[in-house]
Amino acid sequence: MTTDHRNAAGDPPASRLEALKRGVERMIPVPAGHRDARLDVDEAAHQLGCDSELVELLVAAGFPAEETPRGPRFDYHDVMNLGLQSGTGKSVAELGERSCMRLATGRPESWTTARTWRVRLAASVEGSPETVVAPLPPEPKVLGGELLAWQADVDGPGTAEARLTTRGLVDSPRTDAVRDIHDQLLDELATGVYQYGWIPGTLRAEPRTALAHRMADCVVSAWLMRERAEEAGLRARTRKGFLLGLIGVEHAWTEVYEEGRWLVLDPVLAYLGGRQRNTAPEFADFCRGSIHNRVLAWDRTAEEPLADHVSANGERILVDCRPLPLAD
Repeated sequence: MTTDHRNAAGDPPASRLEALKRGVERMIPVPAGHRDARLDVDEAAHQLGCDSELVELLVAAGFPAEETPRGPRFDYHDVMNLGLQSGTGKSVAELGERSCMRLATGRPESWTTARTWRVRLAASVEGSPETVVAPLPPEPKVLGGELLAWQADVDGPGTAEARLTTRGLVDSPRTDAVRDIHDQLLDELATGVYQYGWIPGTLRAEPRTALAHRMADCVVSAWLMRERAEEAGLRARTRKGFLLGLIGVEHAWTEVYEEGRWLVLDPVLAYLGGRQRNTAPEFADFCRGSIHNRVLAWDRTAEEPLADHVSANGERILVDCRPLPLAD
């Protein structure tokens, strides 16, 4: 009798290994100088949804690893990007993206109705947990919503709670110049000119370097569209916020001034929606000018933190946004 040894996710080891190997071939590693190899084999296996033995085989297949006296260590962003490129559907990165992009399902009319939220915010400084920073109140009004209540220090310093409404808006470009800025980047993401993925904060701060390595996330993409819009003689700005759902996911996009109003351009959401099986066919067009009611905005650029903190040390500020059940 032949024993079929399956991994924790239930897949035959050979098929999972081959998918991950193909991911290694496709993924773009974090460039030297920005890689921070901290994950051990077991942690990487957890993020990839596979057994530790498969991770060791991936190293032999070329997956970037730093050898240490305690064994190989991996960059978190490399691990997440391998998950995205593997197509197994079992990695933490893929499961998170699938959950986030549920906003692309359903009927378009459901994307523009008013929604009420209760969210918990927590701010911290990466590498300095003793440093207290205060999350800034969200500003849903910039996208047609309203901040209904705000309470600082709700769970101690560095935390806050907000009750708010978000409201989707429907619009679209009226000129080819604006339409082309959106569609060009969407095509570049879809054809692999730039590979969408997870990018460390130090590389996000150097968008030209990220693009030179063909890497793009929402922040780098927002910066690139702003550059292209300004080169075309248009006023443009970037904005940062969160996509709300089961969890809150940080997001950034570009806004271009056209014929008397600011128009949202979000080809990254259009691209990610296209990777999901249940995406509504209208969603890609919706992202070219319209605003989803699950987008919570701050009046901050993609490069600015969402917390009050003055530092000359280049510290990275992290803000967590967690939707909570609405109070009775």
